[in-house]
Amino acid sequence: MTGFGQATGDFEKFMVKAEIKALNGKFLEINLRTPKIILNKEAELRNTFGKMLERGTVTLSVNLEFKNPGDLLQPINKEVVNFYLNEIHLIEHNLDVPKGSLTGSLFNIPNALQSTENELSEAEWKEILSVLMKAYNAFELFRKQEGALTEKEICAMVSRINSLCDEVEILEPERMKGVRDRIQGDLENMLAKDQIDTNRLEQELIYYIEKMDIAEEKLRLKNHCDYFLQTISENSTGKKLGFIAQEMGREINTMGAKANFFPIQKKIVEMKDELEKIKEQLNNVV
Repeated sequence: MTGFGQATGDFEKFMVKAEIKALNGKFLEINLRTPKIILNKEAELRNTFGKMLERGTVTLSVNLEFKNPGDLLQPINKEVVNFYLNEIHLIEHNLDVPKGSLTGSLFNIPNALQSTENELSEAEWKEILSVLMKAYNAFELFRKQEGALTEKEICAMVSRINSLCDEVEILEPERMKGVRDRIQGDLENMLAKDQIDTNRLEQELIYYIEKMDIAEEKLRLKNHCDYFLQTISENSTGKKLGFIAQEMGREINTMGAKANFFPIQKKIVEMKDELEKIKEQLNNVV
């Protein structure tokens, strides 16, 4: 499910801003955007939030703003710099170029600056983690609010399919009368009335109408709709709801194939439209 959560924290050494964003996805994918100073904590972050997030493409961002500019500076590795400085002066002398003309590239030399990437104390890391957890709580609240709206929309769509099924029921007598009249009319056009075996015609009509009967499909569809509404009220997973939606689709398709009556076909198309909307919304359900 899509979601967004944000939190900030003001501590002695730095200010922290954390964000969690999520987009729909079948699997869990966590993308981290963190400063270098907490790169060594990425595995811990993936493990911690991987247990709390079920699926989706999640972006977790952390921004640190240090209050003391000195905390951002990297100390000079004096031994390394002095060694290379002497070498540069020697090269300048041998090439007969002005002294100091090559020293501008001195700090591009590897190890000229000392690394301070792993200097977070355990207490400072807990401060950052606490802000991340606040962002996650805000993220969860956002998802629950969106989930409540999504559930309401999905239930309305399922109820609409149920209502359309009732409308099909009303059209059934007209459909069956049309089938009977059409078959009887075709026979009368081909044969004289005295050549038609009325008893045999009735038997054939019953057999044919039974093949076109959609009563079982309507009953199963309504049962699936009721089960869907019951399941969604129990906070079940989107995957389970997806399976029920598939069963609803089977019954709708079978009804459409057997109906062979335009007014009912229109209702079937409307059912399929509602079902597609339901499937799209189920992508937002974890």
